[in-house]
Amino acid sequence: MTRALVQTSEFRGVTKQPLRNVLLYAPTIIWVNHGQKQLWWHDSTREYASDDWLVIPASHSLTFVNEPAQTAFHSRMLTLLAPPPSEWLESQPSHDVSVEPRVAVTPELAFCFNTLFSMPRQSMSTDAQHHLLMAFYAELKKHNALHLLFPGAETSVRERLASYLSVNPGDPHHIETVASHFSMSPATLKRKLAAEETSFRQVLTNVRMVYALSLMQKSRSQLNVALACGYQSEARFSARFKEIFGLTPREYVQTIA
Repeated sequence: MTRALVQTSEFRGVTKQPLRNVLLYAPTIIWVNHGQKQLWWHDSTREYASDDWLVIPASHSLTFVNEPAQTAFHSRMLTLLAPPPSEWLESQPSHDVSVEPRVAVTPELAFCFNTLFSMPRQSMSTDAQHHLLMAFYAELKKHNALHLLFPGAETSVRERLASYLSVNPGDPHHIETVASHFSMSPATLKRKLAAEETSFRQVLTNVRMVYALSLMQKSRSQLNVALACGYQSEARFSARFKEIFGLTPREYVQTIA
């Protein structure tokens, strides 16, 4: 089976969409094409529109408001599932967590983004995907922006787990089966996640909820979305959704159309 090296999502809204605790489990680039995104960043707000990308490393949660302008809000999200060569990261500037996660869009970067965004719709080999992804990383490296997506060489257990779960978020995902995939015992996996101040259930819930945001852009059936995310109870799904994002699934759907 061909392994996908990027995942893509699109988000739209006709009224304000306030969301909190949106977990980005892998390095991600968000490009607002219409409207603007107001991001809460270090006790202040930052605005993103079509001229700049929001670039976020793995295992970060965002709080923001999507705002339409003259037309409906529209953004595209590119999630990157394979890292650049480690020597490229070593040559980049050291990462400062206080630096705003913003990259100005150039024609070259826009071309690379659009190429990768269309890649999942093509029947491309893993090798071909890899070459295109590395070309994008090379362009980011030229702009001294690669470190914003990859601030460290080490991949956390949380990041590895979230990337694995995100392939099929609605599957049962028993911890015993998942732990064996990582050649660990369930107790070891729990201990490593606890050291990163999280848990198996918390990572799985966050991955499923972000998946739900994407599904709800296409489906208005809360029950169908709940089932696709691994919840047999619509009420339980709704409660988890509101607990994490601060609004109910119904309230979120009302911002879309």
